[in-house]
Amino acid sequence: MSARWSLEIAPRTRGYLAIVIAAVFFGAWPTLSKLVLGSIPSPLVLAFLIQLIPAIALAPSLRRVRVSRGDAKLLLLSSLSGSVLGPLIYFYGLERTTASNSVLLSNSEAMFTVLLAYAFLGERATRREYVALGGIAVGAFLVATELRFGDVQFLGFLIGNLMLIAAAACWASSNTVSSVLLRRIAIVPLLAIQFGIGAICYAPIVILSRAPLDVPLGVLPLLFFLSLSAVGMFSVLFFYAFRTIGAMRSGAILPTSVLWGILLARLLLPNETLSEVQILGGGLMVGALVAFYIFRGPAKAEGETLKPAASDGPDSP
Repeated sequence: MSARWSLEIAPRTRGYLAIVIAAVFFGAWPTLSKLVLGSIPSPLVLAFLIQLIPAIALAPSLRRVRVSRGDAKLLLLSSLSGSVLGPLIYFYGLERTTASNSVLLSNSEAMFTVLLAYAFLGERATRREYVALGGIAVGAFLVATELRFGDVQFLGFLIGNLMLIAAAACWASSNTVSSVLLRRIAIVPLLAIQFGIGAICYAPIVILSRAPLDVPLGVLPLLFFLSLSAVGMFSVLFFYAFRTIGAMRSGAILPTSVLWGILLARLLLPNETLSEVQILGGGLMVGALVAFYIFRGPAKAEGETLKPAASDGPDSP
């Protein structure tokens, strides 16, 4: 193969690798959030802190960033949806449902992201990719539910479940708007601004609510890990995948996070084991993921609209 072909395929390969790693972080998100939420004074405080910590960590990237007036409106919209409403609704919903439900319903974000990418970004996939996408979805369904619908307890935790779905819709909406912004703004500064806006919006609400900010020392390492990995690092990898393989393909692969979420839950609860249905679903997800990569269409096939590179190029975050 020519060197030119290798250079052209490398960014997309890195994009698929980025979304697979991001799915691991995303799978850890529900379980880690549930653990931290048990030691934090209120969901409002946790929502504030997981925006503040990555905002501070990414702040040095803002030294040279410039945002046009038109992009500022989109930036505010994406921030309010993804960094304010999404976390707030999610954590209050997480208090009202089970860990197994949260692992399952967190993947609603992937579904909404794919649908919005199809409807508003004009992204398309090949027929074989759609088949592989279906395999990933079925595998995620098997892993999360074990086909034991009574255990999922949707009716008993209806309010919490609906709140998790609403939060997923907020994040997917933010992803769609961010996909447009990524054409002109680099990944890290964009996330720094979004997290910063989220923290600024939460600060007066936290003060007015008089919610205590005293976080137990024992939970601080887990809080920082949650903020910097499952929030910060996940977002960087997720947006990088957006810029290299598109929102639709990124959203299609994200449901593999269910597998990692279940595995983490089993690790933290060693008395529980994987069922045969979950093993079958996990194998289906892995196989479908491999097929999805093999069957991937060309970078700019007819009828497909993948986002152009950002001003600093697709390889730069």
